[in-house]
Amino acid sequence: MKILITGGAGYVGRAVCQRLAENHEITVFDVQPPADNYPYIVGSILNSADLLYAMRTQDAVVHLAARPTPRRWSDDDVMQVNVMGTQRVVEAAACGDPRRVVMASSDATFGFVFSPGRILPQYLPVDEDHPTCPTDAYGLSKVIGEQICARYSRDVGLKTVCLRYCWVWNPQHYVDIALYQDQSEDLTRALWSYVDGRDIAQAVELALTAEDLQHEVLLITSGETFCAIPTLELIRRYLPSDCEIREPDYFASNPHITPFDTRRAYQVLGYQPQFLWREQCGD
Repeated sequence: MKILITGGAGYVGRAVCQRLAENHEITVFDVQPPADNYPYIVGSILNSADLLYAMRTQDAVVHLAARPTPRRWSDDDVMQVNVMGTQRVVEAAACGDPRRVVMASSDATFGFVFSPGRILPQYLPVDEDHPTCPTDAYGLSKVIGEQICARYSRDVGLKTVCLRYCWVWNPQHYVDIALYQDQSEDLTRALWSYVDGRDIAQAVELALTAEDLQHEVLLITSGETFCAIPTLELIRRYLPSDCEIREPDYFASNPHITPFDTRRAYQVLGYQPQFLWREQCGD
């Protein structure tokens, strides 16, 4: 498969490129060349001409390019790059050769992660049907990006998969695991969840090859929290007592299971996380 990877020179892009290059013919599309020796095209996702040129003969697009946080850029910049960039990427795919787009979305769509106040889940475990309530430009841009993908799936039959992944870890995060565990209360907004970049790459590859899908939005995490404390104990300590637990058996199945429900990703893609902190840290 020939795959164009926007943002392939970035933080998540490096892990995705490394995995996809093993089995596919990849081309990186970014504002800068990738650190590794992959074929690349320098261009902007805001430039439709660049995109149309890059998508010639490509079978699929992995769309990772974005402003990855609201904290370093203005709201205008985040919305411009993330919304208009996604619109132009998906439009170019629909007008060109690719028949599938896999887009990087985020758990920020729910409103927890970057909320200036105390916005908490309406129920647990949080699944793809949980209401989205973004409180920042980044989360809002990802909700709109998902809707852009859904529109092109409906209107022109482009297959689209939006992966809502959470806090992305690399090997250094495992070295600092004790620091994060000591910050369990402060990290409640993230629902104590993380995902290794290599598992994101796994999910991306599965999303590129999965059959019988048109448009999907899927949660991607490590499957377990980064805490040594059992999940139900974290919930009792740091979430309101009236927080609804809809499936007690879900938490009984694994004492450290993440409050983000990834079962649909397993059902649709066969996704199973491979990189857990206990194994990476030798615990």
